[in-house]
Amino acid sequence: MVVFVAFGIIAMIIVVQRIIYIKLAFANLIINYHFSQTEVNEEDIFYITETIENKKYLPLPAVSTILEIGAGLAFADGEGKAIEQKSVFCFYTVGICKKITRTWRVKAITRGRFNLSGITVNVRDIFGLVKVSKDFECNTSVLILPMAYNINQRLNSLNLTGGDRAVSNGYFSNPFEIQKIMPYTYSEPLNKINWKASAKSQNLMVNIEQPSIFERMTVILDVSEKFYLEKNIKLCATLKKILPEENEITFVSNGIMPEDCYNPLIKFKRQNDIDYIETHEFNLGAHERNFKRLLAEIMGNYSNYLNFSDDPFNAVISVEDIAEQALKNMFCSCVIIVKGGRIYDCESGQTIFI
Repeated sequence: MVVFVAFGIIAMIIVVQRIIYIKLAFANLIINYHFSQTEVNEEDIFYITETIENKKYLPLPAVSTILEIGAGLAFADGEGKAIEQKSVFCFYTVGICKKITRTWRVKAITRGRFNLSGITVNVRDIFGLVKVSKDFECNTSVLILPMAYNINQRLNSLNLTGGDRAVSNGYFSNPFEIQKIMPYTYSEPLNKINWKASAKSQNLMVNIEQPSIFERMTVILDVSEKFYLEKNIKLCATLKKILPEENEITFVSNGIMPEDCYNPLIKFKRQNDIDYIETHEFNLGAHERNFKRLLAEIMGNYSNYLNFSDDPFNAVISVEDIAEQALKNMFCSCVIIVKGGRIYDCESGQTIFI
């Protein structure tokens, strides 16, 4: 008789705690995920923080979490190297009114805006007979900015004074760009004298400096070729290292931006029902961060066609059409096109960087 009573009590306890855990497993259980940074560069290391706080008088003996990482992210080891594992599993015991925090090291792989692709939390009862699951979302996303190529060579001005195209020319010369050293004449200012060269030649010599010129450029990014899309964007991210710092540029692309994307550089994102992005005129040195944010979120448009063709990656409008309009209507000294994995001058076809 005693045995049957004991079994009855045990069965009642199991049933009661089963009901309690089914109903109250996630009650007053705060689970939060967030990135340590909201904006990083490609190849940067940052962290995902998981916080589990049990605010009720019910212990949780077995809490397990499964995190699946997004496409542009990867878990990293202690040396900062990306690992192939795309998900992690963790097990916790969370006591009454206790809080647990854990972090994972993550590496930024490709540019774009990303989040965790899946978060599943499982809670089991004391006897392991009940499993209650719930999916969660990360509270914040991370924007991965494109990384520039590692180069140190900066181009001279692409358009010197003179010629058929208009150039904004300053009144002064650039003392850091010396074209040549010539004998002194009475018309030369004394502050241009090169005393070292004069001492060697025993005659007064002067520096002939490059005229101080800033150019208004139009940079056109082509996103119609899927194979070259990421390289073209990386080339655009390198423009600050390639073009003279004083230049003012207007950036134009036949790509598209996310609907909820805001960037202060963008003048408009769509014109006459044609996907088309154009920015205000800006200086790369002063607005590099906003320019990289734009590049991080720009997307190729491979489905809408202006001209029907057999090419599945034909963009809405060709960069050649954009360049033609830019040369006709815009006050700019030159038009630079980023297409096919290279940067080249629109009029001459000269490759600037590849």
